[in-house]
Amino acid sequence: QTSPSPACSDIVADRLSMSSVIDKLKALSPVEAAASIAVAGTAAGFLVKWLLGGSKGNTVTISVPASTANLACGFDTLGAGFDLNLVLTATVAPLQKATTFKYEGEGAGEVVLDETNLIWKSAEKCSKRYAGGKELPKCKIHVVNPVPFGRGLGSSACAIIAGVALGSELLQLKLTREQLLNVALEIEDHPDNLSAALWGGATASGVDDEGNCMIRPFKISSAIKAVVLVPRFQLSTHKAREVLPASYSRKDCVFNLQRVALLPLALGDEKPDRKLLRELFRDKLHQAQRGPLMPGLADCLAYSGAGLDNPNLVAVALSGAGPCIMALCTGDMPRIGEALKANLAKHNIQSDYKILPFSATGTTVKWS
Repeated sequence: QTSPSPACSDIVADRLSMSSVIDKLKALSPVEAAASIAVAGTAAGFLVKWLLGGSKGNTVTISVPASTANLACGFDTLGAGFDLNLVLTATVAPLQKATTFKYEGEGAGEVVLDETNLIWKSAEKCSKRYAGGKELPKCKIHVVNPVPFGRGLGSSACAIIAGVALGSELLQLKLTREQLLNVALEIEDHPDNLSAALWGGATASGVDDEGNCMIRPFKISSAIKAVVLVPRFQLSTHKAREVLPASYSRKDCVFNLQRVALLPLALGDEKPDRKLLRELFRDKLHQAQRGPLMPGLADCLAYSGAGLDNPNLVAVALSGAGPCIMALCTGDMPRIGEALKANLAKHNIQSDYKILPFSATGTTVKWS
């Protein structure tokens, strides 16, 4: 039996800084490294195995796009990712006793900064499903988040997808996007935002009887960008769902089915058909029902406010459960944004707007 070298003993004793640990580990022979794995356990052992296995580095950066769900008629089915990204940087820190978080941007004063954070809980859920609950290495995690909380832009989906992707990377599971989506669905049971955050672009998604995802991405014309109106108040998805009826008429269901079947095809037309898209963005299942929670929404959906007759305004929809409102546009975005903002101001709702292209890449991962 091989005994650990003095360098291994230093690692086990946790007497070294992170940089010193890395330097010491690089100097070990494979035999010494194997001995340190046996002695050091999860913390140092993880880093030894990482380095021996062809290290990617000890810092991973994961970028996850904000998203919109439903696209009007596609309730709990259609989604699209925006070029507005939560960026997580996690540095493996095996000498820490617990994973810690630092937040910048939206939610910086609201989220917990320990292992009860949704991102870390999602990473643990990934480990439980695909690695038998294997312990994750401790990390220092820095999150820069421009995605507003509780506005219908998929902030929780960003955190969940960042977390399951982090779990896959830390344990080197090499999971597919479908596998990541399946575990994410254990946390949030509707796939529209989650799939859009993973794939980017636009997605049509569903869940089978066993809880597994069904997903196909589709194209949005490069001529279309989104103007997203962001009211200065939050609305929980739970509250927005509470106002929906328990059942719908066959007529209303057929109305939405006809439109949701055509919308993914029509959105891909390089020259958008404004008249058709505006008709396909009509809905009977959720937008009108949520109107009382969002003063000014009905006027925007009816294009009845000042400036909403702009020929570059293609279609308007509630973004997810709200209160954000999304307008698809082919140009003149600042003017349309100001018109939407003025419309809500008439109802004493203060808001801001963002001009957002649709995400071309979805979630990305890079080690350094």
